[in-house]
Amino acid sequence: GAPPANSYHFEERDYSTWGKKRLNELLDKRETKEAGVVVLHQGQEFTLGLKLEMKKLEGDAWVNIRKGKKMTCFNYELDLAFKGHILGGTDNRWDLEGKFFYEVAVGDDPETRFEFKQRYPFQKAIEASLSEFVTSQFKIFVTELGEKGQPQVKDDFATKVEPRVQKGQYVKYDQGPDGVAALQETAKKY
Repeated sequence: GAPPANSYHFEERDYSTWGKKRLNELLDKRETKEAGVVVLHQGQEFTLGLKLEMKKLEGDAWVNIRKGKKMTCFNYELDLAFKGHILGGTDNRWDLEGKFFYEVAVGDDPETRFEFKQRYPFQKAIEASLSEFVTSQFKIFVTELGEKGQPQVKDDFATKVEPRVQKGQYVKYDQGPDGVAALQETAKKY
């Protein structure tokens, strides 16, 4: 017969199609210089002037709603290529090119792996800056995914997405409304 009235309500919504499109918007053809990505090395600040290209994106995003509680779930594997320069001082520029593998699942720290064409003494710092940039973009993605599980207000243009302030090591990279506006401008160009 009919399930008892007090049986637990469970619902799962798949956002994988949206997820692929959104992650491409956030990461493909992005310019790290526009995003203000820098590398610190021995007290000096270098700017990363790289263009990212999404080579492969596999994974899923979904929201589970159980007993009125919402869980945002995702797992992704990304292959990004990057090409450009490290910029330092007034007119120093050094070539930088390589690949970046980024794997992330809900509740886990991202796993990353890099391949560089050129070797630099501050390679680890470059890797950290690129990882933090991609992670900051993922935080925007996760915030938006979380909001998808809510009843949506239909007027999308009025809804400005502002990521919550994150505690932890990425505070420096939190994007306020400016960051998001800049993102949307960037997205319009392509």
